[in-house]
Amino acid sequence: MARTRPGALGELLVRHRTAAGLAQRELAERCGLSERAIRDLERGVRTPRTHSVRAVAAALGLTGDDLRAFLAAARPVTALEAPPVPAVPPHAPGDLIGRDRDLRALADLATGARHRLITVTGPAGVGKSRLAAELAATLAPRTGLAVRTLDLSAVCEPELVGELIAGALGCGTSALPPVERIAAHLRDQRLVLLLDRFEQLVSAAPVVATLVRRCPRLTVVVTSQRPLRIRDERIVALRPLDPDAAAALFARRATAVRPEFSLGDDTAEAVAGICQRVGYLPLAIELAAARVRLLHPVELAARLDSRLQVLTDGARDLPPRHRSLRAAIEASLEVVAAPARTLFRWLGAFAGGAALDAAEATTAAMGRDREWLLAALTELVDINLVRPVDGGGTTRYTLPDAVAELAAGQLADGRDRMPVMSAVTAHFLDRLRRATGGSGPPVPDRDAANVRAAIAWALAHAPGLIDPGAIHAIHRFYEATGRLVEGRDLLCRVAAAGMAAGWVRAGQLSVLRGDLDDAEELGTRGLDAAADPELRAAALSLLAHTAVERGEPRVARARMRAALVQARRAGDVGLIGRILNNLSSISVELGRPRDARRQLRAALEAKCRAGAGPLERGRTLFNLAEVALEMGDTADAVEQGGKAAELLLAAGYNRLAAVAETTRGLALLRGGAAPSAALAAMDRAAALLDTGDDRRTAAVVDLRRSVAQHAAGDLAAARDATRRGLREALRHDNRDRDELADALQSHAWYLVRRDPEAAAALIGAGQKVRRRPVPAALTPLIDQTIAAAKSALGGRRFTAAHGRGTDAGDLEALCDRIAVPPA
Repeated sequence: MARTRPGALGELLVRHRTAAGLAQRELAERCGLSERAIRDLERGVRTPRTHSVRAVAAALGLTGDDLRAFLAAARPVTALEAPPVPAVPPHAPGDLIGRDRDLRALADLATGARHRLITVTGPAGVGKSRLAAELAATLAPRTGLAVRTLDLSAVCEPELVGELIAGALGCGTSALPPVERIAAHLRDQRLVLLLDRFEQLVSAAPVVATLVRRCPRLTVVVTSQRPLRIRDERIVALRPLDPDAAAALFARRATAVRPEFSLGDDTAEAVAGICQRVGYLPLAIELAAARVRLLHPVELAARLDSRLQVLTDGARDLPPRHRSLRAAIEASLEVVAAPARTLFRWLGAFAGGAALDAAEATTAAMGRDREWLLAALTELVDINLVRPVDGGGTTRYTLPDAVAELAAGQLADGRDRMPVMSAVTAHFLDRLRRATGGSGPPVPDRDAANVRAAIAWALAHAPGLIDPGAIHAIHRFYEATGRLVEGRDLLCRVAAAGMAAGWVRAGQLSVLRGDLDDAEELGTRGLDAAADPELRAAALSLLAHTAVERGEPRVARARMRAALVQARRAGDVGLIGRILNNLSSISVELGRPRDARRQLRAALEAKCRAGAGPLERGRTLFNLAEVALEMGDTADAVEQGGKAAELLLAAGYNRLAAVAETTRGLALLRGGAAPSAALAAMDRAAALLDTGDDRRTAAVVDLRRSVAQHAAGDLAAARDATRRGLREALRHDNRDRDELADALQSHAWYLVRRDPEAAAALIGAGQKVRRRPVPAALTPLIDQTIAAAKSALGGRRFTAAHGRGTDAGDLEALCDRIAVPPA
């Protein structure tokens, strides 16, 4: 039998009548009912008629939420059972480390009037509950302010939230809806309510929002791994600790389990490494520190490759989710939908995070559309398992190391491992091919881990994916990013799997490193294994390149001509263009820059006929700029260097683009432009060198930039850049020494008027380290410097200075003279 909510309407009627300052008789007169009818309604002994309830509401002037609640309380129901109210023990406050600023900011928000719904978000283990407990302890002593805490970690039913809050606030049981009971109970009381662990209850967020609206002096602070996504929510994102606080937390927890522990010289570095390896996450740091019972920090740091296996064994009185890092992450996964858990597993296939296009390609290969991906990705980002990172115009989705470890482990155990890994591998190899062919954007250095993992997977499970085109693309990627050692080793693994082109491509990277013995060995292995003229041409070109670097131009010319024969036999116009490009460097070595210019123009024509992309055209334009600089044609060098840099940047070859910028800068300087213009080009070049182990390119940029810095009057910077460059140049017996000689003798020109003795020594040092004749464009400058130094010093002193040694110590001492300002 239907009945009204016992007492619900009556409680509201009494509250609103009292607030309006009306007696029962006065209200009865206003709404046209008898005084007894009003009394019966308040006692709950009369079943109200709808028109009577509306008349009373009108007489009380109720509107908005008050009116809706009043009418709802009058509706008949069949039953009403209040859900049980669990105990609400607060999270115990403790010695909070590294959160003073966060705590002050949160306390200011909670006690201010501007924001009354505050959500503290952050990944599992970052310390949200601990911060909330400390907030409660901080606010509790304040007069005129009540603080209540409700732990919702064991609650999974959103429909219980209202009743649980009412119970925590001591509202008692009643027929009124929870929000109305709470509003009636609080009245004008100032209260901060802390709701801990709300992430599994976000569908109940509207209840919290309504409660805040109905209670004007209530502030709700929620801790949740994901935001509530409701209006007027103020999100406070809690970040991991800073390094110093992380180390202090480790030391505090380690001392608790091993009292003699201290952060001494033998432990500080290891502790810093441990904190960095666990992402400065407080829970992970505490779990790591607990291991000090058994392991020295140095031993612990060496075992953190498997974080989830090591970071366990939390205190028994902690919640299960805080007893291991794995449990904390898995607890986060429990509150997201099945598609998000599937995507999380698939993201374990990415070794270095995934851009959106990579995630789309993988999910499409697995039969899911973009809508599915975006919905699942949104959940993972909200729950702080996936971090969106700005990647310069694109968004990249990364997983913290421990989270990535769990995702990879789940994928390894899943039945979908093979198709997912195959899709990811195919995606990255295809991107490398398209980037090399000019039909796609360059693959950025931040995808190096994904490229490395894709190659390893293909070698182990799908070697057919690595064809000659893929090998060429792999080589180009590692050349462009400057990861020469890593690329050389991976290409040797490819070659060892039976693909001979890998030997040649690996050797080409060794040449760039200056390891000519290794390059020659790899080139010879490639030539011996080559079964087609195209690969033979590439191997011969590599061997010619090593001869050029060794200062053997005639040997190099013979090998390069043999390579040209093979390229013509293969009928590959693009390859012919590349061989002609390389042949030009031999002409330069032989002192024939005009022949080199003619060969480069023919190379550019061949490449254009073959439809070469920006990389190949940029390489040849760069070489044309270098030859023009050598010939003293500074205007052409400026023009070709600028074009080359633009094309090389478009192809993603920042390092070669940097050298092209330095060529342009030297041409500006030698052509009479203001030193500031040359230095601007050099500074652009330096800004492009941000990754990789290609120290030779960095040395060239340093040496050339130092000359522009000297010309511009930045003497200390010129000295430092010269010192950096000469150390690397002296490690090699190749063309790097000519770069060093050019720089030293250019410095002599700027130095001769204020320190002729040092200038004479630099001229002599340059002549001793140089392998080939002085470029024609530098000859007048050197002659003038020698004449000025002899005039200032006299013949005997000039000869003594000119004959100084050229070991590293002597040259560095001379570099110091560069920084001495004019008297």
